[in-house]
Amino acid sequence: MRLALLLAGIVVAVGAVIAAIDRIVDPKDEFYSGGALTEALESNCLLADDAIHSRSYPEFKRDLFARRRAKTVVFDSNAAMKRGVNLGFPGFGPTTLLNEMQALARATPQRRRLNVYVVTNVSWFDPEASSGTFDTSFGDKARYLLSPWTFASSLDLMRRSRTLAFTGWEKQRAGGTCVVDRGKPSPAWRADGTLVGRPPQAASTAPAAFAWDRLTSVDQALAIARARHWRVVGLSEPNPRWETYERELRALFAKHGYRWRIRRMQA
Repeated sequence: MRLALLLAGIVVAVGAVIAAIDRIVDPKDEFYSGGALTEALESNCLLADDAIHSRSYPEFKRDLFARRRAKTVVFDSNAAMKRGVNLGFPGFGPTTLLNEMQALARATPQRRRLNVYVVTNVSWFDPEASSGTFDTSFGDKARYLLSPWTFASSLDLMRRSRTLAFTGWEKQRAGGTCVVDRGKPSPAWRADGTLVGRPPQAASTAPAAFAWDRLTSVDQALAIARARHWRVVGLSEPNPRWETYERELRALFAKHGYRWRIRRMQA
């Protein structure tokens, strides 16, 4: 019995050490840290995408808004529109819009008015595409910290660069531009939240079906903006003609007193 308890204690202790090392090194940037963003803003540098990781996009953009306190924000799945601060990112969709609109409301004083640009895309309502869910469960994070693969990656990174392993980023020049990165300077984020070095993603054909249930998230997001008396402008990425998409989005924005305009694809 004592031996079993001793062995169990050793296993727990070893697991705790491995998890602690993986949490500090975090070889795949599963945990968001604002240190790289701080350095990028203070040094007037770009912030490489590899210093953030896609799972941390929502936390990164909320942090950026908290620092910039802009009166104009953009939700844009290509993170390309330059107005105020762009709070969009690749993979953005209806579910993300609702989550980020809720976060924006929590972070904004009640009397403060915002100008909000919502740039939709036909992919938002494609049943085959993700609706934009970025939440990571406690179980996922625990498996990441205890994974032998993660531990091997941590050791490899510690051997290659102690700076990257224990600081999490480094500053270098790429093409004459200062970039805070983790080894890969492109694509990268500007201080206004737009993404450079990644071609805009656009659908070439309309989806075969319309994900009707995703309208609910957009509806709820617009209701939050209306309740806060924010000015909302609805736009669409250049997309192929899709009558259902155009009709439903125009009507949904109009329901809340907002306009939605579509931009056509160039022939």
